[in-house]
Parts: sequence; structure tokens; C-alpha cells
Amino acid sequence: MRILFNVFPASSHVYPIVPLAWALQSAGHEVVLATTEAGLDPKLFTNIASAGLTAVPLGGKEELAESLAPLLAVANRPDRRTASIDPDDEDAWRTCRDMLIDLLDAHYPPGPAGGGRRPVLDTLVEFARDWRPDLVLWDPLAPTGAVAARACGAAHARLLFGMDNVGLVRSKTLQELADPASGLTQDPWLPWLEPVLERYGLDFTEETLLGQWTVDLTAARMQYPLDLRYMPVRWIPYNGGSTLPEWLHTRPERARVVFTLGQTRRLLDGPQGGFPLRAFFDSVSDLDLEMVATLNSDQLATVGALPDNVRAIGYVPLNQLLPTSSAVIHHGGGGTSGACVAFQVPQLIVPIPMWDEKVIAQHISGRGAGLLIDPAELDVDSMRKDLVRLLTEPSFRTGARDLYEDMLAAPAPKDVIPVLERLTAEHRG
Repeated sequence: MRILFNVFPASSHVYPIVPLAWALQSAGHEVVLATTEAGLDPKLFTNIASAGLTAVPLGGKEELAESLAPLLAVANRPDRRTASIDPDDEDAWRTCRDMLIDLLDAHYPPGPAGGGRRPVLDTLVEFARDWRPDLVLWDPLAPTGAVAARACGAAHARLLFGMDNVGLVRSKTLQELADPASGLTQDPWLPWLEPVLERYGLDFTEETLLGQWTVDLTAARMQYPLDLRYMPVRWIPYNGGSTLPEWLHTRPERARVVFTLGQTRRLLDGPQGGFPLRAFFDSVSDLDLEMVATLNSDQLATVGALPDNVRAIGYVPLNQLLPTSSAVIHHGGGGTSGACVAFQVPQLIVPIPMWDEKVIAQHISGRGAGLLIDPAELDVDSMRKDLVRLLTEPSFRTGARDLYEDMLAAPAPKDVIPVLERLTAEHRG
């Protein structure tokens, strides 16, 4: 088969799918990853190539400058809107919906640019019609993949990088549309979707937003209870390649703690990433541990001299670092938390909202595999106390092991290849 992945332009969206793409290639299938050049991630295409995968650039860097400008203007502001779902906020999904629609409209504008071409959209559809994929696996933030699949007769499915926020928002939107008391009379997705579909002679169906089925990398116990067809796949941590530092060859003499804000968080929130870095490092300077903090040069410049028990590194893939670690402090990203589960490491999470960080943090803390700190009440002394608990109370290791057992219950990427082959044959037009 030929499989086209259509991915949102961020390495944090590419990394989760790499093990599945490898499995497909190892089974003899052709695989390419199509994405735009207009994201915030300057290393996106380098990271795809470093994973041994073929990238298909869809352009957009110049064409999308105008449509992306309003989003980029507020990207680094702490009060920016996000597509996060807050399980404690009854109306958070509506804010998420508005943000999702704005995000799609900016990255895949339905209107023509110079010469009447639709930026990104036309390039993707033309590539799909030329290359003729059998299956398109598309990011929930790239429903353009569904459009391209329908335009060339391929089967298509969503490939979730985290919680199914789009599925939840769509379900609640349909409930509102069916309820006269809600006041919602027009489907808010259609002003973006209809011009896109009409461009290629297509009508709207729910599969345009939800896929013919959904490949789900998320732990089954954590996912929303939606009436959709999910195909679970085990999360395999991949965080890029690097050279293994010599100090990682052996286990540390003291407990090793990892501190990371994640790659995307660096791009959006600047050096501090919403954390009082200097104060926190000072607060743990007297603890008998080795803290490995993934800090780039900009972050180091704001922190100054580090305590003796804090080691700063620019970047080391978590799958190299976590096997010798006793705890991780992070922002709640799905990639980081998934890697921690895979290596059974307790987690201290300060969820900074972007997509599903609070849901993840509540699940992990509720299962006894970590602790959750409300970012609105962030206090370095409390963080220090919680870190000591993670390192000294055996129950957190037990909780981390339970989450690992949950992860093993999902089939490995190589084991789902026959299912993907069968579903592709059933749905290919």
C-alpha cells in the first residue's frame, strides 16, 4: 500500500506517529509525510528526515503569512486562547471549538491566494491525485487529509496525537444543533468546510471531521466516551535522535530527576515557559539528587549560574534519559507523559493548557502515578515538597507500573498493520 500521513506542522505532532510509520515501512508499504512550511517549528522537516521518513512540503510559508499573522501575534501571550479542554470548566469546549475553527482557517484558508490557488489545499490534493495513496492518515488538526483522500479515492482515518478534543467538540456541537433551546442554528464548521469541499466537487459528511475510523494512541481509560470507531495502538516513545552522552552510559549515584518544558512550549512561551526557573532550582539545591534540566541557551541566559546538583542540557531524547530517572517534572504534554508511562517514571505535572494537559495530569495523579500542581497556584516550596514525595513514597512507582500495564494492553504498531490493510481495502473508493 501507499500511505500518506498529513500532519500539522509541529515536531510534537510528528514524533508520536514515527513508530507506526516505521512499522508500515518495515511491512513493505510506502510512506510519506505531508505538512506545511508555515509553522513555528524551524526544525520540522529536518526532524522528519532524521527519523528516516520522506517529507512532502506543501508550501505555505509565504502564502499563509497574512492568514497566520493574527495567531502568531498573540502566540507568546499568556492570555492567548488555546484548544485545551478543561474537565472542570463546563463551557471550555466552546472556546476550544472557536480556536480550532480559527486555527484551520488560518493554516488552510479556503479562499484563493495569488493565481486563484488555495494555499496548502491545492498542493495536497494535487499530490494525492498524482501519487495515488491507498490510505491517508491525518492529524485531527489537518482535516485537509480527509479532503485529499476523498478527492483521490483513498481510504482515510484520523490519527490522534492526544485526547480526541475534536471528537468531543463535534459531539457537543451536534447536540446543540439538535436542541432548539441552544440557539445554535448554523453548523459553525461549515463556513470553513463548505468552500474547501466545493473546490473539489465534494459534499460535507461527518467523516470529513472524524474520519472513516480513528487510530488512537491514547490510553483507553483516559479517552472521552464517544460513539466513534477507535482503533487502539500502543504509544511507543520517540523523541528524535541524538548521540548518547557519556554520562548516560551508567546509572547515576543519586536519584535523577528530569525537568523539561517540552519543545513546543519553548517555541510558544519563551525562555521561562511560565515557570519560575531560577527560584525552583535554588529551592532544590540542597537535595541529594541530580536534576537534568533541558534548557536551551535563551533559557540559560535568564537563569544564570545553576546549583551544583542541576545539569543543564540543550536536548536529549527522553527515551535515552528516562530509563535512568526516578522522577520527571513537566508541563503535561502528551509526548512527555507518554514517554514517562513507557518507562514507568512518576510524574510531577504543572499543566500549562494547550490541548489535553489538564486531562492527562488528572488521569495520572488519579491513578497514583504522579502529582498535579495547579499552575495558578504554582509555588516553588510546594513543588519541592511534592518532588520529595515522588522520590520517597513507593506508591508512585506502583501507580506508574499500573499505567505501564495499561499501555501494554494496546497492540503494538506492527500488530495493527493487518487491521489497517483490511480497513483500507473496505473503505477505498
